[in-house]
Amino acid sequence: MGKARVLVTGAAGVAGRETARQLLVAGFEVRMADVGAPPKDAELAGVEFVRCDTRSPQDVEAAVEGCEGVVHLAAWHCGHIPPVSDATIFAVNVDGTFYVLEACVKFGVKAVAYASSMAYGHGGVYSVTKVIGEDLCRTWHNRTRRPITLLRYHDFVPKPYLAFGEKLLRNGVDARDVAASNVASISKGLEGGFGVLRSVIHTNHGMPADVVGDFKTHGLAWCEAQVPGSGALIAKYGITFPERVEQHDMSEAASVLGWTPQISFVTFLQDLAAREARGEDIRALWAPGLLPTAG
Repeated sequence: MGKARVLVTGAAGVAGRETARQLLVAGFEVRMADVGAPPKDAELAGVEFVRCDTRSPQDVEAAVEGCEGVVHLAAWHCGHIPPVSDATIFAVNVDGTFYVLEACVKFGVKAVAYASSMAYGHGGVYSVTKVIGEDLCRTWHNRTRRPITLLRYHDFVPKPYLAFGEKLLRNGVDARDVAASNVASISKGLEGGFGVLRSVIHTNHGMPADVVGDFKTHGLAWCEAQVPGSGALIAKYGITFPERVEQHDMSEAASVLGWTPQISFVTFLQDLAAREARGEDIRALWAPGLLPTAG
């Protein structure tokens, strides 16, 4: 039996490219699909790419046919640069998801990972598209009885390095953790054993509850204990702390998928200290994509 082929929609984006890389490492065949080709990347050279506008059922069917798993990342979001209209957001996020799932039914796809969002809700058009998207995903499962994950990602949009570090304490997550959750979803989904799994995809800093709840008071001492000398770096670069750290229960994803986030604020501080020691221009850096993985 050959390797399972997995389609990644929205494959030209940060999470899409990283998901494709990690799928390859995990031993899958990969098909990348997007409206435009991804940037040149030596690690992805030779990977199949198809142009696909998810608003086109014909494009979607051509992309899905022959695949056993689908990671559906293609979406517009409300904060996109350049901005797009609410009508475009709705069409891509809702119609596009409908067409992808219909193609998954037609071609017998065995497992799907859906890119939801922590913006899920009724606060705007983008948020509502994620509500509808999750409902469509549940409908697909009810029709096919096959595994699907609804992954509510936190913010992984690239930012200046220091802003990314601060964001990890709030609602930031590294794109590599996002990608790893996608790969775990498809891997476990193809094995069967679960139906619909919904999980927040965020960071885990390993903080005790009192530090999480009052980071303004306890955060600096906690950082210094984890990474000696980090207090001076925090002061030097003006890194600001939230009143409390945003933290979520991701134990079900760990139990069902075997996925846990690997990149945290401690990882960031360790990386910052190493770069400072090398004399790098910290303020000129961008992330994610620069931090080492834990371990």
